[in-house]
Amino acid sequence: MKTKKILVDFQGRLLILTTFFLIGLISGITFFSVGIFRARVIDIDKANQLLEAKKQKENNSFGVTKVLFSQGFSDKGIDLRCLSWSSKILNSGWSNNPKDHDFFIDHYVPAGKQAIICATPALSAALAVHPRKKFLYEVSKIDLDDGLYVRLVVGVSEAREPCKLFTGSVDCVNSILARQAVVKYER
Repeated sequence: MKTKKILVDFQGRLLILTTFFLIGLISGITFFSVGIFRARVIDIDKANQLLEAKKQKENNSFGVTKVLFSQGFSDKGIDLRCLSWSSKILNSGWSNNPKDHDFFIDHYVPAGKQAIICATPALSAALAVHPRKKFLYEVSKIDLDDGLYVRLVVGVSEAREPCKLFTGSVDCVNSILARQAVVKYER
């Protein structure tokens, strides 16, 4: 009888611990890898107008035209489009300058699609705590393609040096950093 009571108590405690562990795991995954906050709406028409004006000004008939947009989050808030719209990540990583602590993420937005930048709660919190850290994006267009290429530059990461120190490579947390901000476009 006594062993049955101990077994029931153990199962109850195990259930409570498992429940708290799963809640913590789901919260951690959401905090670090699910972009649910709208950071900025990308005005595709305005970006196309600025790219065309810059192309005309520079007499750049062939090649890549780029426009850099302001830093910071301007359209904060939870947005369900961040969960339902598509995303196409092309590349992510560090710049070639070893003193540069900025991590970039390249995305593609097909022609004629509206786009938004979505961020994780972790990135939103980091930018709120460190307002001088930069978050900016650059829109570029290649003449042979109608779509836009968007490069997000996230300047809150201090992971480059610790990664190099502990693992010998600066790329040890790239998969986590690449999910901190995502460009989503309508389907």
